[in-house]
Amino acid sequence: MLTRRDILKLAAGETAVQAFIPQTSRADSAAGKSIQERLPAGLPPGIGAIISNTLKSQPADINTDWFGTMLMHGLLQWEPRGFPEIRPFAANWLDHHRNTAGVARYSGPASRTFNAGGIEITSYCSHYGLAFPCYWMARLFDDSAAATVCTDIGEFILHRAARNKRGLVAHDDNANCEFAIPDACYYVDGALMLAADLSGQHADVLRRQAIIQILSYTDVFLSKDTGLARTVLFKDELGKTYWTRASGWLLWAMINVLDHLPVDDPDAAKIISGLNTLAGGVSRVQDAGGGFHVLLDDPSTPLETTGTTMFASGLHTAVRRGWLSSSFNGTIEKAWSFVKGNITAEGNIVHAYTGWALPAERRDMTMMDRSKMGWIPGFILLAANELTFNKVEGQ
Repeated sequence: MLTRRDILKLAAGETAVQAFIPQTSRADSAAGKSIQERLPAGLPPGIGAIISNTLKSQPADINTDWFGTMLMHGLLQWEPRGFPEIRPFAANWLDHHRNTAGVARYSGPASRTFNAGGIEITSYCSHYGLAFPCYWMARLFDDSAAATVCTDIGEFILHRAARNKRGLVAHDDNANCEFAIPDACYYVDGALMLAADLSGQHADVLRRQAIIQILSYTDVFLSKDTGLARTVLFKDELGKTYWTRASGWLLWAMINVLDHLPVDDPDAAKIISGLNTLAGGVSRVQDAGGGFHVLLDDPSTPLETTGTTMFASGLHTAVRRGWLSSSFNGTIEKAWSFVKGNITAEGNIVHAYTGWALPAERRDMTMMDRSKMGWIPGFILLAANELTFNKVEGQ
């Protein structure tokens, strides 16, 4: 992912994008070239198909929970890399939801509704992910409406979101006393850090709450023995499994905070320590072919694409930013090779676990490739963007 400094350079109108993306620029790559021709070398044709298919969809087809916002988040990574058509598409998507009454249809638990910059969403944690594409739109396009969405979500989490007795922001209003999962941490601390970046008045307290959340979630879920994240916490008892995406969500959550944390913040070292523990645990259970099993410590479960995508992308960011050593490059390269092999030319992603934490904890393996979901190609776009970055000197 681009760092905050990179985004600010772009937002300020700097043209030296090639300093960290040498192969593309907004103006040159769009002129007379197909989407596929504008992509960096080495990416499978399916990446271009995902972008093309998304741009052909209607705003109403992309909702405001993680099914839609992860897709938009991934798509927006490519706008500064020579895909200017993404900007009007994103603007139309945001305008549609700002001008539509009620919460866009979603699959998830019912929770309190609240208004974020004119868009009705809920306190179901995945709705907080709306902050991610809105942050990009605020920074890249100077979109004040998108910025308000982002800061409103941060303020809601800070002051109004439910928490369990451990202080973890709840997955939803009905689950605060029943269970917690690392997924929620990703959406919570990401939204808080992005709101802090856009908010002058409350930046310190928003950032502090994000740090509290990532340290608390890490303390609860990250096993020091295995270096892997548990799938779920039931009241006072941790689950028995190590689901692939549980560790992926915790990894991405750590990066959410570190990516916007001042380098001299005293808590950065604590987060980086947990990151190294998690990276070591993940690397130890990688399959010889580069993929990771649905349950990381159980080779009898299928190899799975979405969790592997999270590891490839997250570890690459951490090495690129200097939080992990280059010793993890082999893990990253093998994981990304596995992912690329599971993207069809039409932009479909195969060997994807389409269930979530509770089915995974029940060891339900019937959820493989059960249905198409917008967050899956969103993950792929995020990773393809990250894996084609070069290290930025001084980053």
